[in-house]
Amino acid sequence: MPRKCEVCGVDTHKTCIGCSRTAYCSTKCQKQQWFSHILRCENPGREVTTADRLVALIMTKDFTLDTPTMRDYGFSKAKSMAEGNSAVAVYSEIIRIYGVRAPALHKWRIEGRLYEEMVRTYREAGKEESNSSTFRWLLEHAYMFSSETSQNTSLLYDLGFNLERRAWIHIGGSPTDSHDDIMFAQRLWSADRKQCFKFCMHALSNGGPSVEATSLWTQFGFCVFDDFECRPLQRLYATLIRNCTFNELCDAYSSSSLISLIDRKKLKTARRKLPPDFETVLSASPHKIPSVWYLKSFALYDEARVPTTDVLIPFGFCNCENNAAMTRLRLFYGRLFKQYKVSPTQLQDAADHDQLYEYVMKIPNLNISKVEKQYLRDVLQTQNRLRALANRMASSNPTL
Repeated sequence: MPRKCEVCGVDTHKTCIGCSRTAYCSTKCQKQQWFSHILRCENPGREVTTADRLVALIMTKDFTLDTPTMRDYGFSKAKSMAEGNSAVAVYSEIIRIYGVRAPALHKWRIEGRLYEEMVRTYREAGKEESNSSTFRWLLEHAYMFSSETSQNTSLLYDLGFNLERRAWIHIGGSPTDSHDDIMFAQRLWSADRKQCFKFCMHALSNGGPSVEATSLWTQFGFCVFDDFECRPLQRLYATLIRNCTFNELCDAYSSSSLISLIDRKKLKTARRKLPPDFETVLSASPHKIPSVWYLKSFALYDEARVPTTDVLIPFGFCNCENNAAMTRLRLFYGRLFKQYKVSPTQLQDAADHDQLYEYVMKIPNLNISKVEKQYLRDVLQTQNRLRALANRMASSNPTL
């Protein structure tokens, strides 16, 4: 069955030369989107680096700057948001206008000559301080692109403390408290209460956490979205945080009753517009969420943290011999969630009953090769029922 080319929309049976995940009708179309597809490709043919993530961000705006990329390319040394934005402007010109690609950026950085090569790129393009404000800014901020560790207070620290301080004041803390004061005050807090405070930090700034904070992302229901279009949920939480006390939030979180709190605060109408699985996840949050929801975040987002083994094992990852095999299986699950819209609940049920392969083979219009089918037959073999039985026996007979 033909699929639509990701670039031009033409019907095609062809796919990426490195994987079968994405449809491209020609090498030309694949090259046109390679700077973003490489981050998701099952077999990109080379190491994927932080430079690839930087280029994808500049070219598409669909990716976020994760912490390693911010560190590698100077953003963590910025002293203000304005400096961070100016660095983006420099990279935009270097990448978009002057055509520098990820392998070159990566090579410059690891050889310790990123700044010198960026300056050379501008000069070879005929730019001088007098005719380019972006180039002038680059010349004045060499320290940001140096391989040396900055001794200055970083933008990351400033932003982190500002978020922490804002949340601290919101829940009734003193505006004069330092970071150490806040940490001392929280030393006897429960793990759930500390988690709720972290959530408040994110919710007060932009409505919720990023997927890099995977536990928060999952436990507060952002995992039910197939992409980053979770603005309705961000707005809901921003309103909830302003209309409930911190103790109310903590009590609801610990007792798996966030849905009740949301409804009590007159947000039921907004809540009902969210995906149905939102209520399912929050009713099990924080400690009984099915592992498939952590798998989903891991499979869909490169920024997500690698889950614990109790999440990975039920879905066949114990059959992976190396990191490349794990990446291949992760990306396949990403296809299931994004392209085939599989039900996380049904996938979890299939895993619980050791029926993952059978479930996958019944997905309508599943487009996989014979080689991939055999690969899945091998990797999706699990022993979850036996493991569950052993766990039950161990819990009922602690001396075993």
